[in-house]
Amino acid sequence: IKRAKVRCSTKEKAINRVLFSFGLIVAAGYLWRFFDPGGIDRHRVRHALSVTVLHFFLPALAFGLVATARVDRSFLVVPLTAVVVTLAGLAAGIAVYRFLPLFRATPRAAIGVLLLSAAFGNVTYLGLPVITEPLGARYGYIAILYDLLATTPILLTIGMLTAARFGSGGAVSLSASFKRVLTLPPLWGVAAGIAVQAASIPVPRALLDAVQLMGKAVIPVMIFTVGLALDFRDIKRLPVAVPALALKLFLAPVLAWWIAKWLGMNGDPLKAVVIEGAMPVMVLSLVLADEFELDVPLAATCIAVSTIAAFFTLPMMMRILF
Repeated sequence: IKRAKVRCSTKEKAINRVLFSFGLIVAAGYLWRFFDPGGIDRHRVRHALSVTVLHFFLPALAFGLVATARVDRSFLVVPLTAVVVTLAGLAAGIAVYRFLPLFRATPRAAIGVLLLSAAFGNVTYLGLPVITEPLGARYGYIAILYDLLATTPILLTIGMLTAARFGSGGAVSLSASFKRVLTLPPLWGVAAGIAVQAASIPVPRALLDAVQLMGKAVIPVMIFTVGLALDFRDIKRLPVAVPALALKLFLAPVLAWWIAKWLGMNGDPLKAVVIEGAMPVMVLSLVLADEFELDVPLAATCIAVSTIAAFFTLPMMMRILF
């Protein structure tokens, strides 16, 4: 028992240390706007880095993690948990913002943002490094499964339909949404990794070394882009966002813990799933808000505040649940 407590304390300290380091990188990204090194606007930098990670580094990382992971029930439990947690967050957001009298006067464009904020977390850009640093790189595949087999497909289908319903942007074609999901480059990396596992094909060491080296670039770049995306200009409207952020930062990790544990997960894999559930609002929600003419300043505020808050709520939830 004493050894278990020491290990738990050590991992909790590791998470706190990692979060502090990540906070410095996020702060560096946020400071870019005040200097614009090289005369490059932060939005252009974020877009270029995000596109590079999405189309080049993240597919390689996904392939390397999945191809070398030990195939077990977590390949089913993790996506299933993610689906339930995400949809439950969306349903809880609807219950709060559509049925509670206190929020009935909230504009539709704001409600759309708040529903996305309650449901979708930054499970790869922040979740992946928070898992791999304290728990080990071997658990990075959990972030990939949580995101690419559940969160992102739901975002690009149900999430886009929600954004379209509450916004005044263009209509959404369900077939086009599914096509967008299937053409995600990181999903190709997951598919290739699963195919290699299923066919028992040995992956050359040189290839694994290459994709692992590419994967090391993902973590600092992703965290830096989070800082580039932060925006506190609409902080005065934080009170209306509090229920959505509470659902994301408190309810989601509890649900992730309960569902994954009920499905048989335990130990570090369970901790990795809970970390994913506890992640702050997804940065991509800002893109949807802009595309469907939702309340973009409020979306930026939700991302910024939840990201800062997660540095405190995540260690607290890990201590409560474990």
